[in-house]
Amino acid sequence: MPGFRSRAAAVFGLLAATVISAAPSGAHVSELICHTSNSSDCYPRVFVPTHEFQIVHDDQELPPGLHVRINIDTQKKEAKINVPGEQDASLNGLLVQDGAVVAAPLGNEHAALPIPKGAPTYDAVGKVKEPERESESFVAALTMLSSGALPEDHVVDESLDHLEELAHDIYYGLKLAETTDALRTLLCLMVVPSDPANAASSTPRDHRAASILAGALSNNAAALSKVADAWAALAASKCSSTKVPLGQALMTTLTPAKTVISLKESASLAKAKISVINGLVKNADIRLEFLNGGMMDRLLEMLALEGKEWAGAQRKAGELVLDNFLDEDMGAKLGQWPRVPRLSDVQCRTDDFATAEGCWDYHVEKIMRANKAAQGHWSTVLHEKLAAARAGQSVSVDGDDDARRHEL
Repeated sequence: MPGFRSRAAAVFGLLAATVISAAPSGAHVSELICHTSNSSDCYPRVFVPTHEFQIVHDDQELPPGLHVRINIDTQKKEAKINVPGEQDASLNGLLVQDGAVVAAPLGNEHAALPIPKGAPTYDAVGKVKEPERESESFVAALTMLSSGALPEDHVVDESLDHLEELAHDIYYGLKLAETTDALRTLLCLMVVPSDPANAASSTPRDHRAASILAGALSNNAAALSKVADAWAALAASKCSSTKVPLGQALMTTLTPAKTVISLKESASLAKAKISVINGLVKNADIRLEFLNGGMMDRLLEMLALEGKEWAGAQRKAGELVLDNFLDEDMGAKLGQWPRVPRLSDVQCRTDDFATAEGCWDYHVEKIMRANKAAQGHWSTVLHEKLAAARAGQSVSVDGDDDARRHEL
């Protein structure tokens, strides 16, 4: 019996994170994610499944309909194409109910004891697995950022490189979030435009800082929890070169920069900054603060821009709105936004109202019409979800929402 329970526990640990849904849609080409200069280390932004389990990177996006699991030996997320009705040989001899392994009933002598008064509450985040050996370069970079005194030389850029390589890892992302002084330095680097003269030969520091923060907050509930705990102090603090509190400066920084060396870099920087905001607003208190601080007006400024260079940043802005306010299937909290009535198209064509919050419908519809030939464009989903929110009801968009919203 002990052998059975240990086997059941092992298999249950493997299957607890397994998700089975409808059959996946066909793979499509996506942009690559590269954390080093070695092109062989790059991988697709959207995971490409096969019939064998493959490791899913922390910053990859998963298409729907896959068989997803956590490998209990490596603690890595793995996924493959789901085959309906496929039997897992590892479950032979075990009691399975509703797709999950369950333990055989035990006698009353093993019944669960009542929870003692004052016992610690359940932690949904769980313990983050530590690496066998902590990166010395990461620790050194974190120490330098914590000091707040950054020299104007290559040492800072090398330190940011080390952080960017590791911040997407759950352990190192948490370590960064726990180090409030380093976090404040990165936020200040992000909101203060880099000197174009110093960025001509490398990625600007504001862009690097945004990429580091976005990586640390992406799919890392433990890191977000630490940031939320320190947010009141962080938001109220001021950077040495800004006149407003950091929380307010974050909203201002969503306006596309005009001091960068190229339009392409400005659009890429905006995309990275929106990713940071998207990570932060997963916390309810920060989300409400940003809503009250004009976040939706700033994001709308991005949607109102003309030019194909802004397509990636506009998609990120649209996904932020869907994931956090309009698409309940993606974890959105319905009823928080929209908060103001829709303005007329005539009003939204004027300079006075062009980027007013009531003009979201107008600009989303404008993007949708411009991309009507692109089947499943994200703006189509956003347009329909926003219309449903205006009507006070939810809507299910025909087809595969997640696949459609990631198409360009």
